[in-house]
Order: sequence, then C-alpha cells, then structure tokens
Amino acid sequence: MRTFQRSDAKSHKFWNIDVQGQQFTVTFGKIGTAGQSHTKTFDSAVEAQHEAEKLIREKLKKGYVETTPKAAVSTEEAFIHSLQKNPHDVAGWCAYADFLVEKGDPRGEFMHVQIALEDESRPTAERKALQKQEAKLLKKHEKQWVGPWADLFPAPTETEGRGQINHTGGKKYEFKRGVLATVNFGQLTLAAASAFVESPETRFVRELFIGGTLVDDDAERPADIPDDAHIQEAPLHILLRWPYLPFVRRFQFGWLADEDYGDFCHFQCHLNGQLVYDFVKQMPDVEELLIFAHTREEISKIARLKLRQLRVLQLYHGWNFPLEALAKNESLTHLTHLLCHPHALEYDDTPYITLVGLKAICRSPHLQSLTHLRLRLSDFGDRGVQEIISSGMLKRLKVLDLRHGCITDQGAKALAACPDIQNLRYLDLSRNAITEQGAEALRNTQIPVNLDYQHRETESDPDEPAEFLIQGDYE
Repeated sequence: MRTFQRSDAKSHKFWNIDVQGQQFTVTFGKIGTAGQSHTKTFDSAVEAQHEAEKLIREKLKKGYVETTPKAAVSTEEAFIHSLQKNPHDVAGWCAYADFLVEKGDPRGEFMHVQIALEDESRPTAERKALQKQEAKLLKKHEKQWVGPWADLFPAPTETEGRGQINHTGGKKYEFKRGVLATVNFGQLTLAAASAFVESPETRFVRELFIGGTLVDDDAERPADIPDDAHIQEAPLHILLRWPYLPFVRRFQFGWLADEDYGDFCHFQCHLNGQLVYDFVKQMPDVEELLIFAHTREEISKIARLKLRQLRVLQLYHGWNFPLEALAKNESLTHLTHLLCHPHALEYDDTPYITLVGLKAICRSPHLQSLTHLRLRLSDFGDRGVQEIISSGMLKRLKVLDLRHGCITDQGAKALAACPDIQNLRYLDLSRNAITEQGAEALRNTQIPVNLDYQHRETESDPDEPAEFLIQGDYE
C-alpha cells in the first residue's frame, strides 16, 4: 500500500491506495479519522496498476506528499537494482553469481559459465566444455528463466520483409552473463505484450528490438487503450507500461536492413513512429537508439531529451531531421555515431537535411565525440563539403557518408586536398555528381572511398525535386 498526505491552512487530508492483483482500494479522509474506502476491479493486474499510477500522479499534482514507509531492501534486491543501473559491471555480475551459487540457485552457475565464455582466449577444449555446460543448464531451466511471453509471438525470421535482418540471428531472445538480456519482437502481439509486461523474468533486459505489430483488425480492443489509437498500435501501448524501460540501453524501433542498405533502398519500413518518443523518454540511460520508422515531430522531441549515455543515434525513413536541436543538446557529449537517411523527398516538400543543419552539427560545442557522420539525401553539395573542412570536423571523423547528394568535382578535390582526410577510414560519396577527375583525386588519397553511381544533376527544375533526393525508400 502507498500512502499520501496533504496539509495546508484549511485542512489535513490523507489518501491511500492498495493494489492487489486486478483491483485496488482507495482510502481517504481527514487525518485522524478512519476515512472512506472504495474498491475498483479491472480486467487485468496490468490495467489495475496502470490506473493506480494515474491516480497517484493526479494526487501528487494536487499537492499530496507520499508518506509510504520505505521497506528494507534484501541482498538480492540490492544486487538486482545495482546491476539494472550498471549492466556493464562485470565484477558486480560475478558477485551476484556467487551469491546465487551460495543459495543453491542454478542461475549462479549459468552466470559463471556465460561470463567465462566471454573470454575468447580460453583454450578450445575449455570453451567446448563450458558450452556443453551452458547447453545443459538451458535445456533444464530455459523456459523458467524466460517466462511465458516468448511463446506468444512469431519468431523474427517469420516477419514479412525483403532482405531484413536483425541483431539476434532470428532468435526471439538471448541470454548474456546468465540473464535474459536481449528481446527481439519481430511482430509484437497483444498476448505477448501483456505477458511480457507482467513477467519478472524480464527485469534484466537491456536490449529491446521492435520490428512491428501483429494484430487482427477484428481483434477485441483492450479497454484501456486510447480511443484514437488504431488496433495495430495496441501492443505498443501495452508495452509502454513495462516497468523496466528505464534500464534499456539499446533500443531499435522498426526493422533494420543491412548497414549500408545496399546500393538502393528497396526494403520495407512500415512501422508508424508516433509512439517512439513515448518509449525513448522512459530510457534516460539508453546508449544506442535505432529508429527505422515513419517519424515527424517525434524526433524533434527526442532531440531535446537529456540522454547523457547516448553513443549511437540512427534515424531512417523519417520526414524530420532536427539537426539544429541535436547540436544544441548539452547532454549529447558521448554521441559518436549520427546516422541519418531520410524518406524519399515528397514532391511538395523541401530537403530534410540542409546546409543549415550540417553547419549546426559541425560547429556544435557538445558533439565533439562524433566519429561517424552519415547525412544522406541532402542538397548542401560542395558548400557542405567546405563546411566540414573549415569546421575542423575531419580531424576527428573516422567515417563520412554523404551518399545521395550533389557534390561535384569541386567538393571532391577540396576533400582530397585537405590533410585531415587521412583520418578517415571510409568515405562514401556514391550517388553524387563527381566525374572521373574528382574521383581520381580522391582515389589518390588512398582512403577507402565509394564513388558508385554518379549522376550529372547539380541543379533541378524548381517544380520538380532533384532525382538524387527521391532515391531513398519511398514507400
């Protein structure tokens, strides 16, 4: 039970709420009296908890202060909380494994085995023995350690798509350091979302991938889903209640194709990104954020969040790339990868990545850790190349990707003549407007460079978008 009080010049009140399974009881009145009680029952424990949290937020806004006594924390709870906040602490995982072994819990042995397997320098025979021990423990305990949710949605390999891949090799989940750490919802169902949210086995999950949703349009609509939400979004609304979202370190929303998307962007990307901000705002310590979805203003809101651990930000298939907001975000000092590839330009729209945004990124005092920059389908051309050179950004970049643009020989030669180009490990200027002269200058630098599929278009008809700006994924 959680307790609250509010005192002012006129009154002294209390308000308590006790959630038990599918119902909660609210007790309220003047301090010193027994007060009144009301009980309300819901269709599920998740719904009851959700509504209770909503009421608590309302009371706090009205000036109530929580007075719930703090319960003593057990040793195991202390381990869990510490490792949720510090998942990279190997010593902490080893100590937790020792604790579980002393309790006779087989999870401790499994943790020791997987931690040992992280050391690839161990002799082959020793690694084979550890792998055999790992398989034996999984065979006996895997179902129990995962929970019931994993049987309620199709495997990622069964997801519709052309050339789509995922980070779990087609598996629904992975164990790391002896705990369930990675979950891949290729197609999230209502049943899987509900079971996942309620499963304590998911408390250590730190890598969450959502490819899409799978719901029959005639399915019964959950009672607590917003009235204006499409039934296909219902599993996402449910998953937003997962209590361990704050501990996610790697989040992928939408399907990812191969890293370079091939020579042309033919693959599918159908996920609506309207809810992506609602996920990310609950992940203050996220380190890698990969968004492959139809997005607009959601990205502008994400760009303003305090994400002090963020290292990788990859944005694909959106119509809005708020580079200026990202450049002003003081929390992004650890960002090393900024990877942007817009939706193909709509015929009545202006380019989504422009010189103004590029200048903001290049001159940002906060983005000094950037080593990988990808800005595709842009119209800044040679002016952008000059900005990158004059800003000094090439001194720290390892990868520069300006595919699908209008860079000419002038820009290519300027890059080739800049001594800082030697810091690059890879340069992608494919699908620009570079002739053999510019290409030769770049090849002479000995830097690995992609110059495939050059066009001759540097200016476009004002009534038609430039061809190089509509070569993205257009569906």
